Amino acid sequence: MKKIVILTHYFSPCTLTPSQRITYWAKNLNRMGYYPIVITRHWSADIKSHDMTKLPFGSEIEIQKKENYEVIYVPFRPGLLDWSYLKFGENSLRPIFLFAKILDVMLVPFTLRHTSYWNYQKFIIPFFKDNPDLDKLVISGEPFYLFKIGYLLSRKFEINWFADYRDDWSTSTVEVRKSSGFLRKLIFQFESIFEKRWVKTARGISSVSELYTSRIADFIDVPGVTIENGFEESLLELKPLPLFSEFTIIYSGTLYPSQNISILLGLLVKLYQDGISFKFIFLGTGFDSKERNRIISLVPDSIKSFVEITDRLPREQALITLQKAHVLLGIAHEDLKGIPSSKIYEYIALGKPVLLCPTDNDVMEKILLDSGLGYFSSNVEEAFKELVKIKELYGKPDELEKIVVESKDNILKYNRFEQLKKLLPILDD
Repeated sequence: MKKIVILTHYFSPCTLTPSQRITYWAKNLNRMGYYPIVITRHWSADIKSHDMTKLPFGSEIEIQKKENYEVIYVPFRPGLLDWSYLKFGENSLRPIFLFAKILDVMLVPFTLRHTSYWNYQKFIIPFFKDNPDLDKLVISGEPFYLFKIGYLLSRKFEINWFADYRDDWSTSTVEVRKSSGFLRKLIFQFESIFEKRWVKTARGISSVSELYTSRIADFIDVPGVTIENGFEESLLELKPLPLFSEFTIIYSGTLYPSQNISILLGLLVKLYQDGISFKFIFLGTGFDSKERNRIISLVPDSIKSFVEITDRLPREQALITLQKAHVLLGIAHEDLKGIPSSKIYEYIALGKPVLLCPTDNDVMEKILLDSGLGYFSSNVEEAFKELVKIKELYGKPDELEKIVVESKDNILKYNRFEQLKKLLPILDD
């Protein structure tokens, strides 16, 4: 069994979406002949808000040996930026936080001491020095500052390392749209210099969609491979649960400013006006207080009693809620391309009709077309028509069952292990 080191900020017992990708890799790389040694931070499984991810946690290095991998947990201490966010990020003193962001990006070329990731560097350099037989490393971002550690290790020990991007960094159109001001653009310009310098030393990169992969690989000028997030095979084996008594539509996960919910809200108003009983749930979206407040401010008074915004739920509870829904909802990022919401894979594995509202005419629509579970709309009228189709489908159980059964054969290529196989040629290189 060949050993490989994986450096990742997000990992089990953290149940946030970013941890699912690498946790699955660690548990399943043995099926491809590798024994992963994961280096990550201490986590609590009970993360209910964004702020909680920035609080200090853990006091000592802890090593846990599993059957097919091992995990080394290092203590987490918030650095300058995380500390500033906790103190000033969401109040009237926010300009202090913005100043900290500028200072942070100016210091990073010289040191990580001021960051939340210094404990990783302090541990991992002596670790590789003491284990000269280890020469393969995967680093998962974000946080993308971890890539500097790959750069340092490649220079010091000639480590063969690989950069796994869950999202893109300085080439990100989502982040530019999310924070379109002068400061964000200036920071991106600085970060693009670091990104190219650090990741240029990697043997290659991976990302979650073809557009992301090609954009990053072209920018860095290194080989790239697309490894989609996919879904866990176990989701296909879940037993059906009784549906909610009321016709229920659910959007699961984080909502971003680039996701326009005006069509969705128009659809819900039309359902109300036409006397169609419904319940809409933003599942876990309350994790981000900004987006919770944005949603509350936009939902018309006439339908507020039909719309629920939940805090982040434990994964098992969230899956139960999704299984009981009639319709699962996806929302495209306006005119941005190449963004495959990780929840889309979970949706299709659960075998639920999925309304993409608005559709992206891109990667999410392709996945849903492949599954046979997708319904697409670009305006309120189309969304209403598609939703009525879905509602009528529940009156035809045989037809609905046929769609769900056929979808299972169509989506197998999107399971996490099939996607993980794409990493093997790179690890064996």
